[in-house]
Amino acid sequence: MVLNIFPRREKAAAETAPEPELTLPEPSIEALDGVKKTARRGTRGGRGRRKPAGELTEVSSEAADTTEAAEPEAPTPKAPAARRTRTPKPEAAAAAAEEVPVPVEAPRRTTSRRSEPAAPAAPAAPADLAALIKVVEAQGKQIESLVRAQEELARRGPSSPVAAMARVGIFVDAANVELAIDRLRTRVDWRKVLNLVSEGRTVVRAIAYSPVHDDPGVSIETQRFAEPFLGKGYKVVTKPLKRFADGTIKANVDIEMACDIIEMLDRLDVVCLASGDGDFQRLVEVIQAKGVRVEIIAVGSSTAVNLRNAADQFTDIQGIIQKIKA
Repeated sequence: MVLNIFPRREKAAAETAPEPELTLPEPSIEALDGVKKTARRGTRGGRGRRKPAGELTEVSSEAADTTEAAEPEAPTPKAPAARRTRTPKPEAAAAAAEEVPVPVEAPRRTTSRRSEPAAPAAPAAPADLAALIKVVEAQGKQIESLVRAQEELARRGPSSPVAAMARVGIFVDAANVELAIDRLRTRVDWRKVLNLVSEGRTVVRAIAYSPVHDDPGVSIETQRFAEPFLGKGYKVVTKPLKRFADGTIKANVDIEMACDIIEMLDRLDVVCLASGDGDFQRLVEVIQAKGVRVEIIAVGSSTAVNLRNAADQFTDIQGIIQKIKA
């Protein structure tokens, strides 16, 4: 019979043996994230009340114990069974495409960028350069021809096409110019004078101012200063002669001429005055101030110098007597 003589010692040893210390595992990052997520409660604007630091530590340690104690093995994922797909009919696919709304992309904001310098143009082909040179040369020839035409018109003066439509008015101081022609011992055809003055122009009015006898019984056809202009394209304006006590006779038509010319200035481009009286100098200056050209035609030896100098052009009857002689 075997006796166990050491049971008490073993029990004592077992009782006296120190208990192993329990070491708590450190909480994992995933557990701490889970605790933080569960500790945060959603409120207005996503901000919740934070727990005190002590409570957060206790919760994290408890969560670590529970995750360490029960950590089941992750099941092996199984491949999903292949599903049978049915090919839709063309009519159904078209209907579905019409029903599904197409998303419209919002316009993107484009930031302004500095414009990059344009690339240099490619050099022109030799054929293009030759055509361009020909065009430039043709334009140069056209400009030269226009310049020559303008110079030619300027040389021709009043008879140029530019002045062809000029409107002219002819006013004759019959007594003054006829007495001067009598001194030349010749006669003048006033129709020829009219044609010469109005060459290349439009005659607006031709008037001859003539003094007549104070006796109304005397016909105008027999009047010395009216007869040369009758039937020659002139309108004859008459003024009776005045007899003074000393026996002198006078009929001045200057006022009538001046008034008629001033009234017709807006319809005239040229005024041709047939007179050598120096009193018309002021009238000439007034006509020129209105932008109208003034031409004087008279006998040079019987014309006042101040009138010749004031006119834009002076024509001496002695120089053209062969053209206008009756």
